[in-house]
Amino acid sequence: MGKISKYFSLLKFSITHPKEGMDIFNAAIQTQEDSKQKIKEHTAKSLQLEKTLDELFPNNGFSKKKLIENTKELQIHFKDYFEKLKFKNFSSKEKPYPTDYSIHEDSRLFLYALCKIVKPDLVVETGVAYGISSAYILQALHENDKGTLYSIDNVFKPWESLEMIGNAIPSKIQDRWKLIIGSSSEKLGELFQSLEKVDIFLHDSLHTYKNMLLEFQTSWPFIKNSGFLLSDDIIDNNAFLKFYSANKGHPILLENTENGKITMGIIRKN
Repeated sequence: MGKISKYFSLLKFSITHPKEGMDIFNAAIQTQEDSKQKIKEHTAKSLQLEKTLDELFPNNGFSKKKLIENTKELQIHFKDYFEKLKFKNFSSKEKPYPTDYSIHEDSRLFLYALCKIVKPDLVVETGVAYGISSAYILQALHENDKGTLYSIDNVFKPWESLEMIGNAIPSKIQDRWKLIIGSSSEKLGELFQSLEKVDIFLHDSLHTYKNMLLEFQTSWPFIKNSGFLLSDDIIDNNAFLKFYSANKGHPILLENTENGKITMGIIRKN
């Protein structure tokens, strides 16, 4: 879809769907505000995958090689899935989300390892898209034969659809998945009130300072002691830094094994 046709598509969608149109407008305003923000240097330590797991769970028994072996079936599944999308046009009903911003491999493996070790009863995430992070969590829950993943996502653009949210998640591991349709600003607090306490919360929805801080502050009181708050895409604004600087927890920045870039923020609640 070209820029001009994309613009008119968004305009038409905003007129016929005023609530979603306002969400698009607010997201654009927040992104513009974030572009003016001076990014501060993190004070938390950054560690690669194996070091992160050792720091949190000494003698956990998971090497990166073992994690890759354990999730090989998922890797093959996603490779085949995205191969079929390779020649589809973005943005379109068949390819509503970009494929080049999917959660990094080290973050996927961390999610799987964390859920295998903690064996959570309740996991909550915001943002699903094709469902890669969801699948790695669900794979661990499936193997544990325990736990439920609650995911919040919605149709925010005219080329998106309910059918494509989590479309890449293998059907055989969807039995422990509950999808909640709506924006996190509306649904997250309501969900936590119904669940009371959760083991793990993952932010992976709108990556703006305002929305990220809102999700962190909303979820924190409902995370169990020794539970985890996780966030993807923490380096483009100061929300994660501000949050862990103001709250008691054990923050770690997960580092890409190959290039040292930060791929995920992790806080274990004291």
